[in-house]
Amino acid sequence: MTMNLPINRDGVKALLPHRDPMLFIDEVTDFGPDWIKAVSDVDPKAPFFKGHFPDRPIMPGVLLIETIAQAGALIIALSGSLDAGQFIAFSGVESAKFRKPVKPGDRLTIDAKILKSRAGFYKFEGAALIEGATAVDLKFSATQMRFEG
Repeated sequence: MTMNLPINRDGVKALLPHRDPMLFIDEVTDFGPDWIKAVSDVDPKAPFFKGHFPDRPIMPGVLLIETIAQAGALIIALSGSLDAGQFIAFSGVESAKFRKPVKPGDRLTIDAKILKSRAGFYKFEGAALIEGATAVDLKFSATQMRFEG
């Protein structure tokens, strides 16, 4: 698939089925056949900050995993490997290491790459960074799935 860089949020919406409040990738800054660099601007008004944690708000780890996974799904969509009528779904998290808290207003740089690919199954590694410092390292797997009904 040919797209001009950077790919803005509307372009991301054309590639992923996610929508607010669960769409976390704001921009794709660079990509290749098996890797991607993207940006996620952490919305200080996101409702999860009210309860996680009221006096010291930090982005929940599961949402950081989701953010990196969305970047992985974008690799498949941008490479043209996504079959018509299908989407990329998590099938497992091999490891996740949280190294630095992500706070309201942070700008995350997301790096992800495909480690293995076979018949619609993928293994990825990725990271979310804040100003060059790693906040999360992740190894995960995903598969192509068809929307039902």
